Amino acid sequence: MKALRLTSLLVLVSLSACGGGGGGSGGSNTGTSQAQPEDGLYPSTVERSAFTASEACPDGGIAIDQGIDTNTNGVLDPDEIYESQQVCHGASGEDGLSSLIRVDEITAGLECANGGLKVSVGLDASEDGALDAEEVSQSSYVCSISASQTDGFSSLLDMSNEPEGAECAAGGQKLTSGLDFNRNGTLDLDEVIQTKYICNGVSPVVHPSLVKTENVGPDEFCANGGVKISSGLDVNEDGLLSEGEITGTAYICHGEDGENLLSLVAVEEEAAGANCSAGGNKVTSGQDLNADGTLQVEEVTDVNYICNGANGVDGEDGLSALVNVSEEPAGVNCPSGGKLIETGQDDNADGILQASEVDQSDYLCNGEDGDSAISPLVRVEQEAVGANCSAGGYVLHTGMDANANAYLDNSEISESHYVCNGEDGAGSGSGGADDTNYFVVNTRLGEVTEIDCLGGASSNSKTMQEHFTLESEGQGDPYKVCYQEYCSIYTDSGSRNHNKVYGDSSCYTFDRITQNCNAGYQWDGVACTEIPTVCPEGQIETTRGCEVPVDSCLENQEIEDNICVDIPYVEVTGNICGNYVDPIKVTAGNHFVTCDTTFNDRLLIDAGAVLQVDRNWYIEAESGVNVNGNLVSPVVIESSPNNLDGHWSHFVFSGDVALDYGSGDFSGDIISSLSVAGYEATSSITGVGIKDSTIIGEGGLNLTSVLSEGVRFSVNGGSFRDSLIMSAEFDSTMPNFYGGVIMDSNQTASDSMYFQSGSTYYMNQGLNRGAALFNSSLYVYCAAENYIQGNESVNFQFSGGDCIISDNVTPKTDKYAVYILEQEKRSMSAGGTINLEAYIFDKNGIVQPSEVVWKARYDVDGTYYDSGQTWTGRKISVSLEDKEQYEVYVESVNGEADLLGPKSIILNVQ
Repeated sequence: MKALRLTSLLVLVSLSACGGGGGGSGGSNTGTSQAQPEDGLYPSTVERSAFTASEACPDGGIAIDQGIDTNTNGVLDPDEIYESQQVCHGASGEDGLSSLIRVDEITAGLECANGGLKVSVGLDASEDGALDAEEVSQSSYVCSISASQTDGFSSLLDMSNEPEGAECAAGGQKLTSGLDFNRNGTLDLDEVIQTKYICNGVSPVVHPSLVKTENVGPDEFCANGGVKISSGLDVNEDGLLSEGEITGTAYICHGEDGENLLSLVAVEEEAAGANCSAGGNKVTSGQDLNADGTLQVEEVTDVNYICNGANGVDGEDGLSALVNVSEEPAGVNCPSGGKLIETGQDDNADGILQASEVDQSDYLCNGEDGDSAISPLVRVEQEAVGANCSAGGYVLHTGMDANANAYLDNSEISESHYVCNGEDGAGSGSGGADDTNYFVVNTRLGEVTEIDCLGGASSNSKTMQEHFTLESEGQGDPYKVCYQEYCSIYTDSGSRNHNKVYGDSSCYTFDRITQNCNAGYQWDGVACTEIPTVCPEGQIETTRGCEVPVDSCLENQEIEDNICVDIPYVEVTGNICGNYVDPIKVTAGNHFVTCDTTFNDRLLIDAGAVLQVDRNWYIEAESGVNVNGNLVSPVVIESSPNNLDGHWSHFVFSGDVALDYGSGDFSGDIISSLSVAGYEATSSITGVGIKDSTIIGEGGLNLTSVLSEGVRFSVNGGSFRDSLIMSAEFDSTMPNFYGGVIMDSNQTASDSMYFQSGSTYYMNQGLNRGAALFNSSLYVYCAAENYIQGNESVNFQFSGGDCIISDNVTPKTDKYAVYILEQEKRSMSAGGTINLEAYIFDKNGIVQPSEVVWKARYDVDGTYYDSGQTWTGRKISVSLEDKEQYEVYVESVNGEADLLGPKSIILNVQ
């Protein structure tokens, strides 16, 4: 409540004794005045009352209370007052001029958007008992408001130290609270409604305070585990917080699983000392929490030491075991990237694992994106002398962090590899040369000869290692010759790595095969085969048994255990602010966004809702979103007219959407008729369908796995990935395009859209390759292979020879365009089955074809031969027996063979 002392402005010598309410009370110094607003508005109200004395007015005066009669009882209740003023009487003396208070009702206008009351005060210079316009010395306004604005002021709380004194003898804390009437985010002195004190005890016995933190697993307090924080006083002063001393407990809980956190491994040299008596390597591992690609000290979750073998008593030194961990880019070996782990012995004793010294290579791949992403981990431990390593060494464990505790537990280990130290012995037996100091020549001999390596292998190599004495520098005959062969084959079912070293008797020889089965496959003794499904084809497993899957529900419902259930939305009718845990439904009408806001469960916004952001706040909804606007009542997200920053930060919308090809419509999380304006930072939409909307902002926009139709984009760059963009308008800085389809769209800005390569990391919609088809106008910078075809007007800023360009004519061509989903090249097992699907477009949009014919041809030394196989339909299942490289392609659509777009796919059959 505001208290404004006006003693210096008005000194009352005499008061008019009339009261009254309503507009136009020209000289009423007591009573109630109330505006008469339109239906649906709360009336502004002014009450005037006399008082005998106060600290501010020792001779008494008039109290003026202003507020909103929200309960419409005709009386201004204490909790409805938002401003009070006192007009003081002057001290006794000779008669002077009377002070008057005038309350007038005003209509909607500049001062009050919904009308209200004007309160004027002044001295009755004309002594006619009425406050004339020229006698007014001060005016204020009390405005009527709508029901949706009743919670339009944020509550604020300030806490400060209170020194020793009258309020707290031993000092303490002063708590002030009130409402943020001026919306500046600060509790000003004139906004304080309540003051409380929390005082320290007098002459306390002082004990040191202690805090103890410990990790906890999933339990009733933290569903995903977290950190337990205990605090209290060290009563026994032993420096430890015992159970009996704990006075407070709090939990910081881990969030739900989401985007993959990459695992990182760092290897550095460890000097001889307490950890490794003969020196070795220090291996630290953890998760890249800040996503900077570097394993920071605070991110390390495991430290292990790989120690060199100690010298033998009578023989020559053994070989040191080495490990090298490097990044593996996304590709054949790891679809989403990961780590290449190379191990071997330090043959040349230079402390570096050379390419010729690698005995085994393994890949630790990142998991694909999913609803609950699992990170890969590595655990390295010393291996004592024993059955696994006769001279000791280390064991390298790999697996996936299923319980998300950032540590590879024993139950999570999927593979273990041993890298053993060399045996100590009496010499090499090769004319005096030893294997600590030598000169080696590595010669690549081509493909393997001693092991089987099927066609299409990702790695097929044979290397000869010739060992000479160090003094000879490679002259003369080698004292030993060793050979290493390596073959790596990756299929949809798993991977097979075969590594063999052989040669002279003094060579360190081995023959090792590692077979890995992917998720959904199991080893049957011969190969990785699919784990059989519990239910017949076309059915899914539920708690009630096998059922035909439910694929759609009514609005405001979701599928749980194959049953449509109502989503328990909690309605928000007023301001929006903070962290929402429950599913939230934002109703129609005006809503102020008064702080950073996160929706942790589903978000539904009704048609006609207007979200006005009053500062530089963000809005994030990453667990599903539906915006139900329409052309008559769109949903609006914009800056508030009173936004002091002039903009707001950003928005994030995430969900799950699919194209219903039969109807050409979207199913799942849909945004309809949304108007966004005024954001400044980069915003993002992922896995959502968006229709008939406008997005305008000074920041960029990232679209990932989005289906879009009829949207105007006026943004400052960004990126579009794995998305289908139809009938769009672009009139500002263009985004970069990383795979997907843009069609039937128009660009009015002269800025170029950069067409780059797609990534298999973003494949929810299967739109890995880039295609611009049947657009009216585009400005194109082609930096990688993309299909720029069938467009009416294309301005090429750069093509680089990578783009497939054709049929860009006016008017648009009548040809069909075919887009085969998935990446350009895939591998499959001989005799296995792979499902393929094609989207068909023409200049009018999505086509429902009556006939689609597919064929296959295989490659022999660069020449393709027809396989004789034919499939029909937009979706097909392909099975190929021979181990060859095939091109499977759409030959014709509705009898037309001259087709545009990425109409073929390469299959490596292994």
